[in-house]
Amino acid sequence: MPYFKDIFKDLQERSDNPDKGINKISLLDYAQLPGVLGDRFFVVLDSDKSGYIDQREFLTGLFRIFCSSFDDKADFVFEIYDFDNDGFITKNDIQTILSSLPVINFSKNAENTEGKYTQEGGGLDNFEQRVETMDEMH
Repeated sequence: MPYFKDIFKDLQERSDNPDKGINKISLLDYAQLPGVLGDRFFVVLDSDKSGYIDQREFLTGLFRIFCSSFDDKADFVFEIYDFDNDGFITKNDIQTILSSLPVINFSKNAENTEGKYTQEGGGLDNFEQRVETMDEMH
């Protein structure tokens, strides 16, 4: 727990209003989750919907990720993927996540990047290539 409290204090100091807690930008910068997953991570942690994560919310969230049972961890991930909070992960929820993730380049012509995840889009040069790859995935 002390380690989690130290992380909270560090992120709180980076926030635009440290008295309220951790803001979204500070958490997203720390977590480095791709696409909308970072945003959803913040939404799930911010249980009181204040726009800031207080110490209780932060510690509860990290406890759920690192110190809980498999079922509790699965519930946490489910909450992240359930965009409309209807208790189901629908095709639309999955499409939202997949469309926001960087594209992986599986081209046999790519040197040493085959299947490699990169934030730059796996070597795809332009938006049209990304759309074509997404279409191929569907």
